[in-house]
Amino acid sequence: MALFWRKPAEAGATVESQPEQPAPAQELVDGIPDPAALLDPRGQIAAANPGVGALFSRDHCEGRTLLELSRSAELSEAVTRALRGDRVRAQIRLPSSDLVVQVSISPLSAGAALLVLRDLTEDKRLESVRRDFIANASHELRTPVSAISGAVETLLGGAVKLEPDARGFVEMIARHAERLARLTRDLLDLSRLESGQYTVETGPVEVGPFCEGVVELVRGRATEKQIVLGYDGPATLRVLADRRALEQVLVNLLDNAVKFTPQGGRVTLLADGGGPFVVLSVIDSGPGIEPRHRERIFERFYRVDMGRSRESGGTGLGLSIVKHLVQAQGGQVGVESGRGGSRFWVRLPVAT
Repeated sequence: MALFWRKPAEAGATVESQPEQPAPAQELVDGIPDPAALLDPRGQIAAANPGVGALFSRDHCEGRTLLELSRSAELSEAVTRALRGDRVRAQIRLPSSDLVVQVSISPLSAGAALLVLRDLTEDKRLESVRRDFIANASHELRTPVSAISGAVETLLGGAVKLEPDARGFVEMIARHAERLARLTRDLLDLSRLESGQYTVETGPVEVGPFCEGVVELVRGRATEKQIVLGYDGPATLRVLADRRALEQVLVNLLDNAVKFTPQGGRVTLLADGGGPFVVLSVIDSGPGIEPRHRERIFERFYRVDMGRSRESGGTGLGLSIVKHLVQAQGGQVGVESGRGGSRFWVRLPVAT
């Protein structure tokens, strides 16, 4: 593929008088803000913008392969797949420079491909710093929070005679200390999940008895609001999951459903099997979730209703923890909602 083309000579003009113009391929990659290159059918770079040379610390990249430039077998394999017709998108660490790049390769006609790279190294470093800060801060908060909670319990237990007004203040301290303790626990859990330190051990779980036991853990809170709570599902269904992680997921979803369902409503844990997956759904008769909130509802600290969530003692981390726990077990999580209520679903592999 030629990198330059010549304008057709006008009448009476010599070929030497015509200035060279950039080839369409070069114009294409020069117009992309990220490092980009056009690959020929042999996997060699036919045209590249300056960002590619800067990324690989090379003055001239044309005619070279990505393996020569990066020493990355993984990147070379991604190029091979793209030249076969597959669209490739992946994060790859380059051994030659220890950079982390987002790789996007799109197959083109005539066996060529368009490569676009994005340097994620600084983003990854900042993400690591954020995780470390949250983990360290949460760990350091555990000791003073435990001390405050212990002192409050001692005061409320009668160690010191409290006047009615003083007792009210101590009870307020107890409520906020408990909320701070929940926030600390959730931050530590989320930090371990995001850093890969939370290990799951999956195995066959009998869905029926397991879900009935989880429902009983939330029964008391549902009874207080006169909410009908129950489980419905096949008797012989089995799922491949980590029992501890799955219990935390379902308790969190059921607790949220009870919390936001009006008094006298209904919450159901439903199990459905078919094919290679088991789907566990928590269905409520609450007010539903507006469409603008659904895409962000699994983000950390995201709340649909700020004031209501704080009043109920929520930390804004529960659904983010649910998402990470489900993904750690090789599953998926999602939500469907309307005016008649909401359905949070978890899809996990079936145990055969």
